[in-house]
Parts: sequence; structure tokens; C-alpha cells
Amino acid sequence: MLTTFLKSISYILHPLLMPWMAAVYFFVVIPIQYQPIKISFWLLSIILWSVVLPLFLYFVLNKFSLVNSIDLKTSKERIWPLSLNSLLLGYLSFGVLPKSICIELHYFFLGALMTAIVGLILAILKFKTSIHMMSTGGAFIFMTLVNLNYGYSLGGIFAIFVIVMGGMASSRLHLNAHTVKELVAGLFVGVVPQLLLYNQWL
Repeated sequence: MLTTFLKSISYILHPLLMPWMAAVYFFVVIPIQYQPIKISFWLLSIILWSVVLPLFLYFVLNKFSLVNSIDLKTSKERIWPLSLNSLLLGYLSFGVLPKSICIELHYFFLGALMTAIVGLILAILKFKTSIHMMSTGGAFIFMTLVNLNYGYSLGGIFAIFVIVMGGMASSRLHLNAHTVKELVAGLFVGVVPQLLLYNQWL
């Protein structure tokens, strides 16, 4: 029962879904009124470029035996997915959501791009950073920064951030997917770029 519950955390908070969740949160809480049709277009674009295309590319990579499972159990298996994901995140940041359209989401995806590149470098160096912690940590710290930027209470979102990251870490440890060092590295790699880019919002 516990294993099933912890597995479900990994699936519900899958790395591919986190950019979309962060964007939905942003549009729900900000006071700026964007046109609904534009929001729909941006959210659909995010799903296409950060969920649908990565899944398609995974099956292509799997077909050519460049990855063996969707869990990407070795650092070597992560090189191609992280390389391709970096390109997709770059397009989201500079093509779909450039600074002139939505500065906060532009820098969120730029931060996610930086995270993916660092994760790629570590994978090349044969260090298996937790992609779940990278993506979830980046998304939830972005949500926290949105609250900070617009003067909302930080208590609720920060508490959720701590609970979610704790649950995610427990899930990955219980499933023997990562070591503590890999989880901490993933959280650090996911959070730091978002914090470094926050000043660019202002």
C-alpha cells in the first residue's frame, strides 16, 4: 500500500507535467488579466512542447535503444532526453513565451533550461541527478516567487513546497530510484536557477 502511494506521487508530479502545472498556477493567481484565448494558446503550447513532444521523442529513443525504460535508470540514458528537452525548453522560453509576452514565464522556462543543461552536464560526468527533484523543485520555487512578487502570503505555498518535496524525496528513496546525494543535488539544480533569475522579473 505504501509503495503504491509513493509511486503515485512520482506519477502525479512527473517532471513532464511540472512546467504546465507551474504555468496554470501563475495564470490562476496573478492579478494581470490576459485574454482567455491567449492563456489557452500558451497552455496548449506548453503541453505540446513539454509533454507531448518529449513523450514522442522518448519512444523514438527507445526504438533506437538509446533509452531502455521511461525511468531512465542510468546517467547514460539521461543524456539524450536531457539534450532534447533542453532544446524544447529553449523554444518555450524564447519562441512561445519571450520576455515581451510574459516576463515571469519567460524566465521560468529559461531557469528550467539552465536546470536541464546542468543535469545534462552531470549526466555526461556520470552523476545521476534526480530529474523529479529538479523539475518539481524548480516549479514549486517558481510558484513561491510568484506569491512573493505579487505580495501574496508565502506561508501556504511554502508549506506545500516543503510537503511536496518531502513526499517526493521519500518516494524516490523508498523506490530505490536515487540516493540522498542525488536527491539533494536535484533539488539544488532545480531551485537555484529560478532564484538567480528572479531579479530579472523586477
